[in-house]
Amino acid sequence: MKDKSMEVFLVVLFGILGLAIIVLAWVRPMPDSERILTTLIGSIGLLLALGQGLFLKTNRQETEVEYVLVRTKEKP
Repeated sequence: MKDKSMEVFLVVLFGILGLAIIVLAWVRPMPDSERILTTLIGSIGLLLALGQGLFLKTNRQETEVEYVLVRTKEKP
């Protein structure tokens, strides 16, 4: 199985940074053109995080499981 810890870390990082960029764009005074560009960049980060999060959730790993019949003896 593949370790997904780095992918989960990147999803959380992009989500938090995207949200922080959007909040800072609307809290700080700046020209409208810069605000639109900054909001677009923050939205892209959030959409990347959402897309990757959904991909991680639905991507199930195929495991090779083999079921074996086991017989046991009872002790008297």
